[in-house]
Amino acid sequence: MILKNFCKNKYNSGLTLIELLVVISIFAIITSIVIFNYGKFNSSSSLQNLADDIALTVRKAQGYAVGVRGLADKFNYGYGIHFTKGSSSFILFTDIGNSPGYNEVGGCGAPEAGNECLEILNIISADQIDSISLNDSSGSSEEDNVDIVFKRPNSEPTFCYDNSCDNPVSSVKIRISNTNNPDVYKFVTIFNNGQISVSNE
Repeated sequence: MILKNFCKNKYNSGLTLIELLVVISIFAIITSIVIFNYGKFNSSSSLQNLADDIALTVRKAQGYAVGVRGLADKFNYGYGIHFTKGSSSFILFTDIGNSPGYNEVGGCGAPEAGNECLEILNIISADQIDSISLNDSSGSSEEDNVDIVFKRPNSEPTFCYDNSCDNPVSSVKIRISNTNNPDVYKFVTIFNNGQISVSNE
């Protein structure tokens, strides 16, 4: 009798087809949620890294200018960063020429008059410089490119655009976004007192 009951229970235990389908469905839902959130997290993490890189590069240009980094035995040059809307790179440059802001003709690495590029910083992720906003007393305006220049002995930047550096700009706000997730973005703001902030708005 005991052996008979044992054999009967042996074949009745286990998962039914419906139970198996329910478990697979739950597993599929959880997996899809994790994959969706991972993509968003990955975009957010990538943007944070890019925002930090931009802020550190601006700080590097500021340090070069205030710390009197020399070029060809001269120490009176300024240093700056050139940003272009829609670009996947930004440029650290030495402000050598008489014309304001960044001047580039050919290669990069050995700055000289007419070709001031010191270093090109490429954005290797799916991120880009989405927009550049200039803020002054009259409000905010969009620009296609801007140069942020530091000249010794001041740690405050000069903002150059439209072939002019004599602009009463209080801050420049650079918006960076991810091409795969356009709703994920960061802002890097450079103020006219030399402060730099990274934020979500």
